[in-house]
Amino acid sequence: MNILRSRNIKIKGNNRKPCCVIKPAVFYLFTLFSYAFFFLLSCTSSVPSQTIETPAAEREISGEIYLKTSSSTAFRVRILKTSASLNDIIVIPENFESVNEPFNIKNADPVTSVFTADIDSDGYSELYIITVSAGSGSYSGIYAFASNRDRSVSPVYVKDFYEKGYRGHSRIFLKENRLYRSFPVYNKDDKNCCPSGGTETVQYRLIKGEASWILEIAE
Repeated sequence: MNILRSRNIKIKGNNRKPCCVIKPAVFYLFTLFSYAFFFLLSCTSSVPSQTIETPAAEREISGEIYLKTSSSTAFRVRILKTSASLNDIIVIPENFESVNEPFNIKNADPVTSVFTADIDSDGYSELYIITVSAGSGSYSGIYAFASNRDRSVSPVYVKDFYEKGYRGHSRIFLKENRLYRSFPVYNKDDKNCCPSGGTETVQYRLIKGEASWILEIAE
């Protein structure tokens, strides 16, 4: 029977001790930190100078809202969600002298704000309903209703908003009883996420037209 016996085999020229030994735990931590470093480096190198996000204050609201005006009148606004991105809105004037008929708005964008203001300083408050579309552009819209000296209410004709560099993402707000729209300005080659033209703010004015009230950008 052949018996295999183990022998010590010496390899010439390789009898020096290694200069260092990397333990498994240390090697694991080194690898982990290396991946983390290169991941962060790749992220920070592609961050744009300005990123569009929906402001925290502009979240969708629904249900019933009751607003009193500076006089004895009031508005009751009912927001009824009909789909993931559309609403029906019912505006019910209250305590007006002659007419208190409701107004119905079908298939409106999500509502983000409802308030009253007297932006034309005639002593009678108007109702403003601000909406924001559910698409990537987040286009803001305005529905407005004006008081006819508290005898009745009329819907306001809101002119379409067109400004150079405007691609949505605007914010409509009230400041010191004046209505404003602020929006990022896009240059020609800007992507939707990253406008590079700064921010512009315009002011609205309410005027009495021949047939109706008109809300437009002040010159």
